[in-house]
Amino acid sequence: PPWRIVTGGMDARMRVWNITSSSQTMLFNMKEHRGPINALVVSPDNRRVVSASSDGSCIIWDLERYVRVAALFEATLFKGIKYHPDESQLVTCSANYKITYWDAVQGDMIRVLEAADAEVCALDLDAAGDTFVSGAADKLVKLWHYDDGIVQATGRGHSGAVQAVRFSPDERRIVSVGKEGSIF
Repeated sequence: PPWRIVTGGMDARMRVWNITSSSQTMLFNMKEHRGPINALVVSPDNRRVVSASSDGSCIIWDLERYVRVAALFEATLFKGIKYHPDESQLVTCSANYKITYWDAVQGDMIRVLEAADAEVCALDLDAAGDTFVSGAADKLVKLWHYDDGIVQATGRGHSGAVQAVRFSPDERRIVSVGKEGSIF
């Protein structure tokens, strides 16, 4: 069966590709960002994608009509973005040391957490949406309670910025990757 892949990059463009075993065809090319796209997240129902950019915007795109549905703006460089599992909210991490919750339909800011003493580089949510994990340039990995916005645990061990964090498939472990090359 054909697959669709969404890409974004340094040229500030987001592209949708149709991939088959014999060809790759670009279906659409969207440019509204003015800076590099640092992260993309596709909604659980595969109908929308959100692009997070260094230009201080995240754009919610409709993948059926290829149009912008909404946009989020903040005076920062967005580093990462995730959908809450119930699709009602988006969560961003950014260079302003904060994690922000947003309404996934209107794009309104809901809550801001002072998350680190340096830029927050990565985040991931558990399947239920009860907890999330963040990694930052302050070399810390933090486990948060989603609704309360309170840190439940802090992991130390990296000697460089934490560039990526993920829950394991069974959600019993958290994997983090540091800029120095270590994986915990």
